[in-house]
Amino acid sequence: MTKSKDPYSVSDLVDFLIEYSLANPGSTKQEILLATVTRFDLEKHRKVYVSPNFAVRFSSAQGSSFSNTVLSLSALEAIDDRPFVVCIVRPTRVELLLANSTLLKKVSHSSQAFRADNIRGSFLGHDILRSFSGLENIPANFQELFSYHQAFSWQENVERLAEATSSIVATGIRFSPSEAEIDTIFSSVDLARRLSSYPEYLAIEDKLKQTVQEKSAEILSAAAVDIDNINHRGNKIEQLMTETGNIHGLGDMSFLLEVGATVLVDVKTKMITLASSPKGYNVEKLLRTLAAGRTVFSFFFIGIDLPARRTYGRLVSILDRTILAATKVQFHWAGRNSRGVTQLAGDLSMIFSPTFSEDIDTVSAKEFLKMLIDLKVVDSR
Repeated sequence: MTKSKDPYSVSDLVDFLIEYSLANPGSTKQEILLATVTRFDLEKHRKVYVSPNFAVRFSSAQGSSFSNTVLSLSALEAIDDRPFVVCIVRPTRVELLLANSTLLKKVSHSSQAFRADNIRGSFLGHDILRSFSGLENIPANFQELFSYHQAFSWQENVERLAEATSSIVATGIRFSPSEAEIDTIFSSVDLARRLSSYPEYLAIEDKLKQTVQEKSAEILSAAAVDIDNINHRGNKIEQLMTETGNIHGLGDMSFLLEVGATVLVDVKTKMITLASSPKGYNVEKLLRTLAAGRTVFSFFFIGIDLPARRTYGRLVSILDRTILAATKVQFHWAGRNSRGVTQLAGDLSMIFSPTFSEDIDTVSAKEFLKMLIDLKVVDSR
């Protein structure tokens, strides 16, 4: 579905549903549904009522649990680009949950043939996560939860759900570093700290900043077209920077320094005026790469200020204090043989300040890497 300009937001929907249920205690599902459809002029698509800026599914429940069938996964795909709210009408109140694909833990119903290339089955009420990344799935957190969701593509979520749902043994092998490899992983912290002020490392940032300025018009154009789609926007700008297709490895670019160290760089985009939570990196890939030795990993952030028509660039280590403070591990993304992925949360606009400089605290950075090494796989089935 193509999104168009619409005066109503998901916050408007939430406010209306809460206010209506308080003003009309004991309302039935049908009464609330009709009032909402009339208020927002919603279109019906199978069991879902759709607006350009949100979608809502109405269900009812008598007890404290909610195990009803919510929606088929194939139907969710068409609306997963906007907040999808499930309104559970209970005898004395309504309960609202965000149910986009990132917030599902598995697919329960009729999903025996479900694979990443064969979408089948429906999810139930208890398949919706009640918390994500430390945030309770409640209306007050919908905006932040949806910003987390936007960092993951539909295909990534389908692959995760297929593994969580099926009994197929995961093909990946969990990395179990030896004592020597653990020492090498920790030594990457000292290497990254030394490189922070190394002229050849700083020259990488200068080179990438120059590329950003040379392609500023194209970057701004790509950002304007896909302002609401983090994945499309990021992929287009990544391709502009690398002049290749999307590379699904740990980094988008690799630089070999004269001192024999390799700097892997992953391109990230940041809309200066919008909140976003970009995906960080696959923990298994990071640990394997660092264990190989003489390698550091950095993000190159492209800051985009559309109103001012300006672009910025900043190279910063994943072990920098500011980046570590923003890094969260998404545990429900840990497959049966995986430690999962990281995601960057919070306001990172300060990294574009002229006074910002990379700052690696070796103690904190090594504690962080130890935490990643020690991560346990969470069985979400």
